Amino acid sequence: MKLAILCTMMKRFGMKGFYNSQEIGLGRALAEMGHTVVIYKGVKDIKQVETVQLDERLMVRYMFMPYFGAHGWMRTGLLDRDLDGLFCFADQQIFLPHVAAWCRRNGVVFVPYVGTTYSLYVNTLRGKVMDTAFACTTLRLYRKIPILAKTEAAKKELENLGVDGSLISLAPVGLDTGVLKQDFLSADRAALRRELGFEEDDVILCNVARLEEDKRPLDLLKVFMDVRGKKKFRLLMVGKGALRQAVDEKIAEYGIEKEVKILPRVPYTEMWKIYTVSDYYLNLSEVEIFGMAIMEAVYYRTSVAARRAIGPSLTLRDMRGHRLCDSDAEIEAWITGAYPSQEELKESAEKVVTDFSWKPCARAFLRQIETQRAR
Repeated sequence: MKLAILCTMMKRFGMKGFYNSQEIGLGRALAEMGHTVVIYKGVKDIKQVETVQLDERLMVRYMFMPYFGAHGWMRTGLLDRDLDGLFCFADQQIFLPHVAAWCRRNGVVFVPYVGTTYSLYVNTLRGKVMDTAFACTTLRLYRKIPILAKTEAAKKELENLGVDGSLISLAPVGLDTGVLKQDFLSADRAALRRELGFEEDDVILCNVARLEEDKRPLDLLKVFMDVRGKKKFRLLMVGKGALRQAVDEKIAEYGIEKEVKILPRVPYTEMWKIYTVSDYYLNLSEVEIFGMAIMEAVYYRTSVAARRAIGPSLTLRDMRGHRLCDSDAEIEAWITGAYPSQEELKESAEKVVTDFSWKPCARAFLRQIETQRAR
């Protein structure tokens, strides 16, 4: 079959060269099953428009899309008309009904994929406006058509919003292991640490996330201050965002400029170094939808301590060597305690590869196409 994957999300989701791309991971799984796949990925800048042929059956078209905030508008006239099915990373994107209508007119099965239905800007005017816009647009669509949900929590969100549970199927997110560093264990860890400005005996805490309220970067600095005297801790942060100035000011206030390193961006081909040099990966977000960086850290055998949220509650379940925490104090206890064994970390690294591939999601998409065609 000829299949399409649509991503209209206009923030950093799937940013080329900087993330383990979910759309490419799914596309690769479908292509390996023998299907031809085209990915339509929205970009804000006309200069970013290009077509990339990843392999014989898999192509990405980076397409300029008009947008409002994080919500992109797909020009349906640019979609291939000979598609059998279109998988859409949907969430609360408000411009999807016109894409679904185009699919109906052209005999293409439209399958939305939902990880959350609420704006991340909780208790703000911006968040309330976007939640209202979603309720008036895409939510109405969700109440009429079959949906794939990333997690059980996303399924419950949809049901609470009036979506018939019988229309919702679970399809877990995967990790595209094809772009991960395979031989990272053979790397000279001490040399990598020197490259990044750290010493061999440092205990490195890392975090890869936007510097935004929901990721709690200021609270991360507080955690660091609470533990810094208990081991030779150093903090490595990768990300940028609206709180960068506030983060810099707090670092200066604490007087820890020499103990904290912030990298605004790291090319994805270099991200393995961040995890490899680090001892712990910390995730303080209490609204984490999935946590791709958490899975990457598990793969690279970096011990993870994460606040309980939708994503970590799933990805860290039964993962030895890692800890799901109900408070920041519990995170502090984990990173100041005894380090997990290499056997535990190795076991969890192998488990994340087997349990979180994109094949189950790909199969769920194909089942939706078969089911809807049979009606």
